[in-house]
Amino acid sequence: MRIVHWLSMLLAFLLLGIQGQQGAYAASASEIKLTFLGTGAPRPSLSRYGPAILVEAGDYKIMVDAGPGMRERLFQAGGFEILTAVDHILITHLHFDHTISAPGLWLTGWLFGRKTPMKVYGPTGTAAMMAHFRAAYDWDIRYRTVVGVHEEGSQLLGTDIQSGVFFDQDGLKITAFDVEHMPINVATGESLGLEGATLGYRIDYRGRSVLFSGDTRSTASSQIIPYGKGVDVLIHETQVPAIENSPEAILANVSLSVHSSPAQVAHVFEQTRPRLGVYSHIIPPEMTAEALLALTDYDGNMMVAEDLMTITIGDELTIGRAEGAGTDIFTQADVVDD
Repeated sequence: MRIVHWLSMLLAFLLLGIQGQQGAYAASASEIKLTFLGTGAPRPSLSRYGPAILVEAGDYKIMVDAGPGMRERLFQAGGFEILTAVDHILITHLHFDHTISAPGLWLTGWLFGRKTPMKVYGPTGTAAMMAHFRAAYDWDIRYRTVVGVHEEGSQLLGTDIQSGVFFDQDGLKITAFDVEHMPINVATGESLGLEGATLGYRIDYRGRSVLFSGDTRSTASSQIIPYGKGVDVLIHETQVPAIENSPEAILANVSLSVHSSPAQVAHVFEQTRPRLGVYSHIIPPEMTAEALLALTDYDGNMMVAEDLMTITIGDELTIGRAEGAGTDIFTQADVVDD
């Protein structure tokens, strides 16, 4: 059964065995909580900010991608408490709409209380990009430390990773795998020779699991299928072609060769059969949930993410909305370690 739209979800959740929850929902020690901070893509949108999803598992708070507006959505969701708590970022690839808010989260979290380094993991080139961000803001950091801001937490540590398990601590395991988002010759399917890689991620925590497709086209050799079989939640991107013949539509459709159509995503969901399939990173951002689901021939549980939606993965899948859960006045927040 398909879920039609966020505002009409509650009845459908009951039919699916998925719980609806208004307001903040705190995950237990054995659950994974997802907060969709941005469900859009490179095109500016006031309703779908750039791709960014917060993962909370135990004591870990991890950002998957750092798209435009992520800092503001994070603050909207949980105030200074969550803004200063995130100290891990997973980058799927180095496009600006997945990385541009990394320095904003790093510096804002540090300035307002975080005293642990920001650790950023991603494909080859991530460490160099983070080093450039650190160099770009060297004067800013020196200025603030000179006037009395704590120096701890001002470090930005980038790490290039390859496919495989790269994090396995405290019951939390994170696996990276290659996805097919590098540019190709559309006629032949051959690589155009650009250096680099693009990644997807699977996160496992105490028997719960979530997979992030990253940006990807879908082929028979997609690694999302073996890594995604039976996961609790599989989050997949999609692009719907523009049907107009304007110069803008032609330019928009250039990216079709490196993204997945709803029909292709339906095939991935059919092959993996997650407890819940979720659309995010939606191109164009004005696509409605009703339109996307109508294009997706899949009989399993699925939905279209909206900004600030939450999914808590436990015995049940609990859907909620994150907004106003934290303190939005700094001097009233308890976020600076003594």
